[in-house]
Order: sequence, then structure tokens, then C-alpha cells
Amino acid sequence: MYSEQKQALAETQALKRPAVLAVSGVHNSGKTTLLEKLLPVLRSRGLKVGVIKHDGHDFTPDVPGTDSYRLREAGAEGVAVYSGTRYLLTEEFRLTEQDLLALFERHGYDLVLLEGFKSSGWPKIEVVRSAISDAPVSFQPLAVVGDIPGADFDLNDIPALADWIEAQMPAL
Repeated sequence: MYSEQKQALAETQALKRPAVLAVSGVHNSGKTTLLEKLLPVLRSRGLKVGVIKHDGHDFTPDVPGTDSYRLREAGAEGVAVYSGTRYLLTEEFRLTEQDLLALFERHGYDLVLLEGFKSSGWPKIEVVRSAISDAPVSFQPLAVVGDIPGADFDLNDIPALADWIEAQMPAL
């Protein structure tokens, strides 16, 4: 039903589809920390960026210490925390990341970064820290960010990562 409503709305408005890229990795690999560094750089380049975080427990908005707070403070224009049955808003609602992407789409985001989603079909980059794991776990990540041999980007080379993301956006 929601898809039909979205299609009807799309026919009456020229909706902009944001590029979508997942930032994946195992628990505690540094995904949120990477996004905290990346968001200000992307914003400084004039991009309106939203983040959808797949998480089963971080549903308290704007509370210091939560990932959603950290991401908003880092410069995300919009942050949605999503578990499949709930999202960051105070109501419960069954939805998919597609439903949330439709919300970001209406607000004209240039890029939506999905945190998590390592088993999804979305194009993704994967964060790999040698202290946590020794290899990517995602299926065919577009790039690996980490401190392991063969990583495409170092964890601290954020400008190069941002350049690469911008170059990939037309295809995402």
C-alpha cells in the first residue's frame, strides 16, 4: 500500500532519488566513528546527508552517548534508527529501509548512508579494524576502509574516502 502511495506522489512531483551507500562492518568495527568523521567533510562539500542506522536498541533521540546523537552532532541532516519494526520517531510502525528512503527522498537528500545492512543488496563500503576482525564480512563491498592489508582506504583518510564516494554517487 505504501509503495502505491509513493508511486502516486512521484507521478505528481519530480522526486529526487538520493544516492545510497551502506557503511558496514562487524560490531564495534568503527562504523559510527567513521561516519562521525565523514559527515562534516561531506557537508562541507555542500551535500545534504542523512543516515539510517540499523539497530535494535538505540531508540532514544538526542541523548548524549547514543549513536543517533553522535551522528546528528556530526552533521547528519536526518537520522533514522531502524530495527525493522520500529524507527526513531515515537510511534511504532512496520517499515523497510525503502520506506525510510522515501522520507529522505522527499526532503531532497543527495546521499543517504545506511549504517549496518551487511547482508543487504545495497552497495556498501566495509569498515575492518584488525583489532576486531581480519577480513570483510560483506558480500562484495565496493571498498574496504580499515587498517588491514589491502584496505582501499585508511581509517583516517577521510578526504580521499569522501572524494571516492562523490565519484561513485551517479552509480549508487
